Amino acid sequence: MRGRSVSLPLQARGLRRVTLIVPIGCAEGLLFLARELRARQRAGTTSATPGWRRLSPSAELFIDPDSGARCAVRDTGAIGAERYYWTVSAFGERQVAEGRTEELTEARAQAEAASIEYIADWRHESKSE
Repeated sequence: MRGRSVSLPLQARGLRRVTLIVPIGCAEGLLFLARELRARQRAGTTSATPGWRRLSPSAELFIDPDSGARCAVRDTGAIGAERYYWTVSAFGERQVAEGRTEELTEARAQAEAASIEYIADWRHESKSE
């Protein structure tokens, strides 16, 4: 079969087809993420790239690779200090910190600082038990 590649079943290639129902604004970001994950798998680099990831036009996510803690920032569209809503979540606990700021960079910084503080406290408590 010259010129044609034999197509292996998805599972044999380490893939699985899924169907998600998501808001319209999130669909493009999820398609981009799926393409990026497949490219990483082909390249052999399946670990997540550190840094903030845009999930949609109004939401960003940061995941700490060591602890799994997640920081999210959402543009609420409000004017002033209520515009950017940030949260920090951790496994075993839902939301461990939250806040609002007027600037995106400040929201990211505050979320990251709260995440670092939470992780340090968690590690300290784990060592003392």
